Amino acid sequence: MSQRNIITLAYANQELDIVPSLGAAIARYQVIHQGKTYDFLRRASKGAIDQGVISEMASFLMAPWAGRIQNGTFNYQGKDIHYPSSIPNFPHSMHGFTRDKAWHIVEQTAQMALLAFNHSENHDWPFSFELFQRVELTYTGVTISVTVQNIGDTDMPFSLGHHPFFPCNEHTLIKTNVQRAWYSDDELMPIVLNTHPACQKLAQGLYVQEQGFDTIFTDWDKKVEIYWLDERRYLRYYVTEPMGFFVLYNPPGEKWFCAEPFGNITNSFNLREKFPQETIGGMDIKAGEKIETRFELVPGFD
Repeated sequence: MSQRNIITLAYANQELDIVPSLGAAIARYQVIHQGKTYDFLRRASKGAIDQGVISEMASFLMAPWAGRIQNGTFNYQGKDIHYPSSIPNFPHSMHGFTRDKAWHIVEQTAQMALLAFNHSENHDWPFSFELFQRVELTYTGVTISVTVQNIGDTDMPFSLGHHPFFPCNEHTLIKTNVQRAWYSDDELMPIVLNTHPACQKLAQGLYVQEQGFDTIFTDWDKKVEIYWLDERRYLRYYVTEPMGFFVLYNPPGEKWFCAEPFGNITNSFNLREKFPQETIGGMDIKAGEKIETRFELVPGFD
């Protein structure tokens, strides 16, 4: 176990930790209000940071895809791609690979950090790209701006998502506007897109410990509100294209839940010939093309 370098940003009664060597993951986001410190993301333990347990961080970026690729395999423009799973005894490749790699610091100030990840085509992922993540504390909250550029000579498949973990208890409520959801098989591979009873509950406000979900929702307005009613605080977040999908993951009995913006549904690279692209997401980025997206978190108190 090794001690990892941590970047700490501070501004306007906020503090945020980033771990560059672990996917540029966020390990802590806290706000000080009236002399008390509040975690607006689930805080990572020192042990999880030192051991490099990405699933125990506060939030991390997923790229060049979010969710699962079935058996780590798909065909792209006539070429068979196989990116092996990094999880022992689990066949499906999860949440991309930039979360498992070290990023380097390009620029840093007291309230901002710009980090970069460069991938050169190889056998497992034969597409070259450069990824930048700018994390900045502002007067109103946190802004995470992500830019990807295809630095190869051919088109490349790509998508991304954010995987934030939020603390919760029986008083935690989430609200968002979605219209439909993907129903999945036993391995969480999407099968059918249809209406879902949780859509109405989410619009009205869903207590996150009331019922467990691991569901991808579509036709989303790209805005989420989370309320910790017992502490009289809230967080609103906003995302931009291509984050057109909302994933709610709230396992029963946990003191955290995930409300995730995705640019694709699970296994989207294998579903392109079966479903319209607007229902599954993902994109093709041309050689030299650049894509940008933004994730903004705004905390507040009543």
